[in-house]
Amino acid sequence: MLSAAKIVLKNANPVLINDNTSDIAARLFQTSDNNSAYKSFIAVPLKVKNKLLGVLIVVALPNGKIFDTGDLNFITIFADQTATILDNLELYHNLYDFYFEIVKTLARTIDAKDHYTFSHSDRAGQYAKLIAEKLNLLSEVVRQIEFAALMRDIGKVGIAGHILNKVGVLTEDEKEVLKMHPIIGYNIIAPLVFLSSVAPIVFYRQEWYNGKGYPEGLSRKEIPLGARIISVIDAYDAMTSDRPYRKALGKEYAISELEKGMNAQFDPKVAKAFIDILKSKTTVSV
Repeated sequence: MLSAAKIVLKNANPVLINDNTSDIAARLFQTSDNNSAYKSFIAVPLKVKNKLLGVLIVVALPNGKIFDTGDLNFITIFADQTATILDNLELYHNLYDFYFEIVKTLARTIDAKDHYTFSHSDRAGQYAKLIAEKLNLLSEVVRQIEFAALMRDIGKVGIAGHILNKVGVLTEDEKEVLKMHPIIGYNIIAPLVFLSSVAPIVFYRQEWYNGKGYPEGLSRKEIPLGARIISVIDAYDAMTSDRPYRKALGKEYAISELEKGMNAQFDPKVAKAFIDILKSKTTVSV
């Protein structure tokens, strides 16, 4: 089969063999005695325009049918469709990488606006991915949660800098303004097709497991899992980062606070998964 694939790749033309006693069959099957177990086979290039992606080989097993030109035409059509799918998959992955870099750049820009949380987005994205993987979520869901963690503060573009970076205690009015940033973030993200599934996670990330959060007072599984994950990460990162009103708290203290917050602020399953990660040797590269 390897020899057949090489010939098709070289010539970029389909090959139909329906006589395993022929010289070409012996050469393609890499046999010298013309006693190949295969009666017949078809090899068709997987090609999109002038781009050759590979070779599709279909073999008739012993006692099977002998392929004819009708089979060749059918397999050629199938190969064309397969090549298009493969090409689109490659394009999708390239597009995903492109969007991911844009999202990270946007997140870092938002971090720069609030200098007390600089690098928080990269760290949050990595932690979100680790937690989601530890919870055995599907890869697509892991990706959405990672994106949400990166984008969760995008609403801060609509919050005045003197509130974000205020050294003293916020007034009640200022707190209400700050509470608007998940809503602003949702309104920015929701219209973007590529990020629309991320928008609800950003919107609900300030909800508490016991229903005492905001903006809608959801509780338990009413809150999207991604939002429950980011809630735990945000709390930990806030405690272990320098803030306008205090220096960073220690890791062990922050973990103890996460444990105290289980079933109140945090989903206990999510919090435990994160604490296990923090207590392991796993580190994030920021």
